[in-house]
Amino acid sequence: MGKYRLLKKTVVLAVALKAISIIAVVVTTGAVFGQQPRRLLLSSLPESPKPLEKLLAAGDVTFEVGPRVNAGDPRIIGETRYEISYRYKSQAKWQLVRDAQGARILLIDAAFSRVQWKPRHVIWLRDQPEAEDFWSNVVLMHELDHLRISTDPRVAKRFAELLRQRRVIRHPLQPGEVAGRELTDKLVEREARAVFDELTDLIAIRYRELDRETSHGRAPLPSNSNLYELLRPGVVVGMRQGAGSN
Repeated sequence: MGKYRLLKKTVVLAVALKAISIIAVVVTTGAVFGQQPRRLLLSSLPESPKPLEKLLAAGDVTFEVGPRVNAGDPRIIGETRYEISYRYKSQAKWQLVRDAQGARILLIDAAFSRVQWKPRHVIWLRDQPEAEDFWSNVVLMHELDHLRISTDPRVAKRFAELLRQRRVIRHPLQPGEVAGRELTDKLVEREARAVFDELTDLIAIRYRELDRETSHGRAPLPSNSNLYELLRPGVVVGMRQGAGSN
């Protein structure tokens, strides 16, 4: 029989991941040095269309406009940067058991709760669109498609689901390891981080898929794209042939 312990400490953890998506368009403008982009608050921009209000709020979006110091490739005229953080609480119980070969196994029930998934975004545009055309600007519209990918509510839901599915952790004790709260907390966080990495890797794949399928926003999104349902919701199947991303 193994010993059984209840850890009374509630673990609250958070981490973040940053990633970048770019749009590259051939232009004739040369690089500009010694300048920093200006940050724009949503309140300073033209009123957004109603369908975009929820998207912008979900993505916690801020905007930057203007050339950047050491911008590198002058063809890059738009970029979406995102940072996703997660939080959870876990009241973990652990039990030390032995397997059929006699090896010691640390058996943990992580009991995840209050799971949170919070994305934040910065959309950079080298050239600020005119006020009357701001929300219909083709570069911005492509970056908003990136935003739709990384704010997809199904990802946050899937994160919570996977944590619940993987709440039971089996860890063979290695020489020198001591079963207890410190090791339990470390293993619980490692499991949560693995789920987080799995989902953020999927977001990065979808970002690249969007750029590949639209030539970085210069072509319409193909109607047979796996991203079509997410990025073009409500479009009637029979109308897809003429639908585009910009």
